[in-house]
Amino acid sequence: MGYTDHPDGKECFQKIWACTKYSGMLGLVVSTYDVLMYTKPQGYVPTLGAYVRSTVPLAGAGAVFAAVTCASTSLRGKDDKLNYFLGGSSAGGIIGVAARSFRVGVPTAFFLGVCAILYKDSKDCGWKLFPEVTHRVGSFDHVNYDFTLQKSHK
Repeated sequence: MGYTDHPDGKECFQKIWACTKYSGMLGLVVSTYDVLMYTKPQGYVPTLGAYVRSTVPLAGAGAVFAAVTCASTSLRGKDDKLNYFLGGSSAGGIIGVAARSFRVGVPTAFFLGVCAILYKDSKDCGWKLFPEVTHRVGSFDHVNYDFTLQKSHK
């Protein structure tokens, strides 16, 4: 079960669960980095608090992204990039509220809105935002591509 298994505007709760799952996992990674490398809290309770401060807002941002995108698609009756921009902006707003900073929230909302537009465009047009790169053992996969400016005359 993933986010793209159903068309936009349908099966909203499954989409919310899929986004919350992945953004929550990202929150755990960010929390672990924060605890081990940055804040280094002493004791179990401060460590748990550091995990909650990072994981819950990121999981909430994923849920809000999916909910707003799905709701705006259903309410507007259009499946376009504006729905994704609204969802990304709402997710950025959640991160700004968690940081208790307007200076964090507005740029984050704009950035995540633009990222959501790029994601929607990649879904619609068939290009990959992060293409899969395969390398052979010991060398780069450069043999399959011809980067010459002119064709060879044989």
